[in-house]
Amino acid sequence: MFSLNRTTSKRYYEDFNLDRCVATVVKIGAGYVELDATVAYPEGGGQDADHGVIVLQNGVEIRFIHAKKMYGDHLTIADFPDIQVGGVVEHIVHPDDIGHLANVRVGDPVEVRINRLRRAQLSLSHTACHLLLIGVQQIRPDAAAWILGCHIRTDAARLDFAVDERIATEEIREIEDIANAFVLRASDVRVYPHAIHPDARYWECEGNVIPCGGTHLDNTRLIGRLEIRRKSMGAGKERLSCSFNDATFATDVFHP
Repeated sequence: MFSLNRTTSKRYYEDFNLDRCVATVVKIGAGYVELDATVAYPEGGGQDADHGVIVLQNGVEIRFIHAKKMYGDHLTIADFPDIQVGGVVEHIVHPDDIGHLANVRVGDPVEVRINRLRRAQLSLSHTACHLLLIGVQQIRPDAAAWILGCHIRTDAARLDFAVDERIATEEIREIEDIANAFVLRASDVRVYPHAIHPDARYWECEGNVIPCGGTHLDNTRLIGRLEIRRKSMGAGKERLSCSFNDATFATDVFHP
């Protein structure tokens, strides 16, 4: 199995509210930059990637519009059906800024900054998605046992399930009530690493534990009222989506 002898320090796991960090350029590719450290969460686990800028010593800002994790090592860990640890994060440069890469050299010190609002939106969306999942686990455990996929966007989140019987309208309302009860209780959220593999993370709220490496809120209150909708994806497949039109995005909590 191919494996690199280097890894990107994932500063976002140290503090989800960290919006910038200093770093050193490790590699310049065709349209991307690899750094030795980053606060940019790469696309993974269904969550969209952070966007931001890489600031050069001369003040020039190179925008990145995607971040992706590469060359991680596959591990078999209980509760984590498909996980990669280690690896590097590549920052995909905006097409209009690729010309700036000619002035970047390996070893250059830089600062990487993320879009704070986008991170706040994605963290809220991912936390809301877990509340949706808890509701499904309680009302339709058969569906929760067969998750086909998920997508965490800035404005909504969804989960796809394999089912023998469709999720009924009254069940959706029950799932919605369970999720919204967490919001009303302003429940605290804790995210912590696996005892051996720090890249394997757990999300916990009121004793409910979900393996997850995404970014999250530390309390459910800001989500506001959740609305859950169902969509049939064909025979034996159901999609539940949640939106949160009353959400509050607390970008003031971020700090360098």
